[in-house]
Amino acid sequence: MTREETIRALWRDVAAQNEAMGDHFTEDAVILWPNTGERFTVPEFVRANREYPGQWEAQVERIDPEGGFSVARVWSPDGAAFRAVSFYRWRGGKICRLEEYWGDVGPAPDWRRALGLGRPIREEDV
Repeated sequence: MTREETIRALWRDVAAQNEAMGDHFTEDAVILWPNTGERFTVPEFVRANREYPGQWEAQVERIDPEGGFSVARVWSPDGAAFRAVSFYRWRGGKICRLEEYWGDVGPAPDWRRALGLGRPIREEDV
């Protein structure tokens, strides 16, 4: 499996809350969520994702050709939406380190819109 295929399979397994998500990692892999200051082992990462409340869907929007990072849009039927930027390190065709940053998807804050700063992202910008 290529790095891109592994990343896509990981996101399918995470969104499906499937235990197979652990198969994409080395046994000693480290998973970091810096926004919340958490460090996980593979079994902890699998459990955290399997027990995350609600049903989720994910769409990988971008993958670095070398498999160094990906950007995914993740959402739930209740309207919650996020983007996750994930950075990968590899060993023997598996992920040995994953660092993820999650952010809410939504409109710009009122104070920036009031200042007239920024414009909507265009399709060709991405």
